[in-house]
Amino acid sequence: MRLLWIDINASYSHSSLALPALHSQLTEEQSKLAEWRVASGTINSDPASLLLEIAEFNPDIILSTVWLFNHIFVLNLLSKFKKLHPDSVVILGGPEFLEDNHNFLCTNKFIDAVFRGEGEEVFPALFDSIICNCNDSWKSICGVCSLDSSGVYHDNGEAVVKDFTKLNIPEISVFFNWEKPFVQIETSRGCFNNCSFCVSGRNRRVQNISPDDIKERLDFIRSKGIKEVRVLDRTFNANPKRAADLLEIFARYHGSITFHLEIHPAFLVDEFKEKLRNMPAGRLHLEAGLQSLDNKVLKVCKRAGSSEKSIDGIKYIVSLQKFELHIDLIAGLPLYTYSQVIKDIKSLISVGADEIQVELLKLLPGTELREKSDDWGIVYSSFPPYEVLRTDVISQLELYKISVLSKVFDIWYNNNIWKKTFSYIISLNDDFIEVFLEYIINNQLLVNPLSLENKGILLLGFCFKHLKDAVPDIAATWIEAGLSLKKGPGKLAKQWIRGVSDKDNPLFDEAHRFFNYYYIEEEGREFWYAFDKRDKKGKPVKLYKA
Repeated sequence: MRLLWIDINASYSHSSLALPALHSQLTEEQSKLAEWRVASGTINSDPASLLLEIAEFNPDIILSTVWLFNHIFVLNLLSKFKKLHPDSVVILGGPEFLEDNHNFLCTNKFIDAVFRGEGEEVFPALFDSIICNCNDSWKSICGVCSLDSSGVYHDNGEAVVKDFTKLNIPEISVFFNWEKPFVQIETSRGCFNNCSFCVSGRNRRVQNISPDDIKERLDFIRSKGIKEVRVLDRTFNANPKRAADLLEIFARYHGSITFHLEIHPAFLVDEFKEKLRNMPAGRLHLEAGLQSLDNKVLKVCKRAGSSEKSIDGIKYIVSLQKFELHIDLIAGLPLYTYSQVIKDIKSLISVGADEIQVELLKLLPGTELREKSDDWGIVYSSFPPYEVLRTDVISQLELYKISVLSKVFDIWYNNNIWKKTFSYIISLNDDFIEVFLEYIINNQLLVNPLSLENKGILLLGFCFKHLKDAVPDIAATWIEAGLSLKKGPGKLAKQWIRGVSDKDNPLFDEAHRFFNYYYIEEEGREFWYAFDKRDKKGKPVKLYKA
């Protein structure tokens, strides 16, 4: 029997753990019962090419995981395939199916069944039943939802892994992808939080893999030459003692592996802080799903941890100057107003967050907030990714502004070249964010992607009109990035020529006859640069600011 797995990811760098996590639960004998094939791609792949690849294999069974961003792509692909090959059995799983699936199956008749919940423990039985039996007995297995030949809906509930620690690890599967820039591992499953907008908690206990087992896995991962590991735990420091123990293990991989962790900054106890302080610089990339700094919003969303403690935790991490800290906010949560979102962004800038991302709320299937959306006046899209359209306290226009603002921050604040200057500009005028956002929207300046040069030219154009004090800093950033002195902000630089210019040059050195000198003089400030004519990189080799 031919079994095909369709693996569609958001981008090339990502890979799904679903197939290796399921396949690793099978015995070697079971695995040999089927002829396996994987059809891989991204949401930007050519569907026609993938369709030909699938048709060439002519599978008896098709399995795939469906989630927010691949949902439409996968359904479009499968609907076409089933038109051509109606006898193939198609079964889908993933977080899209945590609610009642009757309507989905009635609407998408080309899907034979969907699976609700966690599949690892029941997959061997499901696999045996599909491969070894010539009937529909597999449709009675826990988690499977289907329509019978009469159109009657059958729902076998939700499959939940009873003992996460006893599962075979995905890395032992032949389908684990070692070719990507990073790998992902779960060291725990479940979440101590019961956030109304998330499916990870859902009143489920947290199950942890032992530190010794994690170390063994990391040794194996390192042996494969992997340089980056992304830990999928929803809140890495939920158990502070365990988190501190894991940091101690991670520190042993200094120089070989960088770890991405999602933490809650409100729960930085002393032992965890000490381990962070002793970690080698650059070993961690930390993400904090802050969501909001409004305690009323956090309370109604059932999210633990106060905003005051979160800010204290962020300040501590920033003070270490060792790790990048990425922080998420979610616009569209109950009670979360537009003005509060802007206020929170400014607070995060003031404490030195390395990256700030503002996302629109997505009403995920199976979440409490989706079930109670009417209580908060939340209107959301019926199609993936189910983004909020308006709420009782934030309008459609304000959410649009926030979506543009998210792009603004990705372009200038989350960019190592422009971040320092952009933060400085914000500090010059408390209304800068709102005014700059209006300028962007009114002139439709982010309709197309911006090159590195156009990012500087756009920012300079705004500041020439509204904030002249920032002009020298924009020009300085441009020059220090090695961009052209003949374009945009670079044209503000004047060449200093010995014996011709009447200004004193603080960088001039007769011993360096291959140097060219340029300076910027604006608003009573001076920036001086020395360039080596032999260096083709275009960046200054010396600089002086006064």
